[in-house]
Amino acid sequence: MKIVLCTALGTGLLMLVAYDVYATILHARGRSGPIGEILNHLAWGSARFVALRLSRSGRHRLLNMVGPLLLPFLIVSYILLLVAGFALIYYARMPAEFVVAPLAASPAWIEAIYFSGITLTTVGYGDIAPHTTAMRLVALVESASGFALISLVVTYLITVYSALERKRAAALSFYHQAEEGADAAGIIAHHFVEGRFYGLDATLRLATRDIQGLLESHVEHPVIHYFHPLQVYKSLPRMLFLLLESCAVIRSCLDVEAYRKIYSHPVVRTLDASTRHVLFELDSSLGLERRRARRTETAYEESRRWRGRFVATLRRLRDTGIKTRADEAEGWEEYRARREEWESKLHRFALYLGYDWDEITGDRDLRYAADEEMEEPMKE
Repeated sequence: MKIVLCTALGTGLLMLVAYDVYATILHARGRSGPIGEILNHLAWGSARFVALRLSRSGRHRLLNMVGPLLLPFLIVSYILLLVAGFALIYYARMPAEFVVAPLAASPAWIEAIYFSGITLTTVGYGDIAPHTTAMRLVALVESASGFALISLVVTYLITVYSALERKRAAALSFYHQAEEGADAAGIIAHHFVEGRFYGLDATLRLATRDIQGLLESHVEHPVIHYFHPLQVYKSLPRMLFLLLESCAVIRSCLDVEAYRKIYSHPVVRTLDASTRHVLFELDSSLGLERRRARRTETAYEESRRWRGRFVATLRRLRDTGIKTRADEAEGWEEYRARREEWESKLHRFALYLGYDWDEITGDRDLRYAADEEMEEPMKE
């Protein structure tokens, strides 16, 4: 009975680890395996609970530590569970099916854990050795599992950090074009020279490719969600906002007749559709649709904030020499409709990742979003 029970429990642990490695490392499905999911949510939820009670800079510093720690935690969890799983199989057969050196004799459970550990790590001191065919085969499988796990983990780390590097590069490009902040009008004005737009369609096309690539990175490696950059402009919520806002500005603020080519360009529709798809996919993969967005303003205040952003955008474009839509009321209705379509999901996504809405969008004050090192006001 002891042999059957320990073997069943040990085999169950090994199958759990095998499935989690498959789901987390080998299979791109937008979620980690059960071990990874529990670890990610527990670590992120605990850190976020504490971080939201700190100052802005303190919050970002604390959350910045979570992502890099999740990877070693996951690796250690795999190793401990593999050691425990094989140890349970050995434990029921200790010492009958093993040769134990006299000086190495210990309680059976210690011998099982010790032998499992040195076998998984392929150390093999030789003071404990199996002498039956079955246990020799199990030990061989364990040593192969340890070698395979190390190989997979190294590959996983390389791909995760490569994806993070691509994400930072894309964010830096958006950051400089947006006047080093969250000014989507700045991206459009950046390409306006001597009465014409130069390269705006190419920039939007490149942005579409970048954002689609970022979605695939998050689907393949969900742990990337929890890498919280200290600089807000490197965050995914800021990038999503800039792209969605840029499309809204092009379709609601630009003079249709003067800039019909860019207004009707397919790349604008593609970028808008792609960015919304990315946002909705991330919202779904994190299970955020079940969360109620924390609303801190009335519908009137929300509309007033949008109106202020719309007016400021028109002013910014006119100051650059760009012709704006003649029917401002029609443009405002278009802008408001677009913000209504995606803001609640983006707000929920940004809040979950530990960002204030204003530091993502700068709706009330672009300086707050532009100056990442700005000191917080002293509280009296």
